[in-house]
Amino acid sequence: MEKSNELEYMKKKLKEIDTKFDEIRDVVDSNKEDFEEELPTETHEEKFMAKLQTRIRNYIDLTPYLVKVAIVTVIIFIASIFVWYSFFRIDKNKPVIENIIDQFKKK
Repeated sequence: MEKSNELEYMKKKLKEIDTKFDEIRDVVDSNKEDFEEELPTETHEEKFMAKLQTRIRNYIDLTPYLVKVAIVTVIIFIASIFVWYSFFRIDKNKPVIENIIDQFKKK
């Protein structure tokens, strides 16, 4: 029952979007000459590029943080290997893989 309500709601929204799209198309078609004759202002491209740069910059700003997280992850990984190798190895004479297997064997 709930899915049919969601489906009807989505159909209704799609119909509204189609109606608005048709209205926009009608406005553009009726004013086609104005769009073809009038050119954008001289500063239009500069303003557009400035806005585009700020939007792109907002998305790329995560990169330095992700690099820092990656570095910290690698440091923690290396430190954990060192700690395990130094303190938690059961038998230092056995190869590493045998120590790991021995730790997980049922006693």
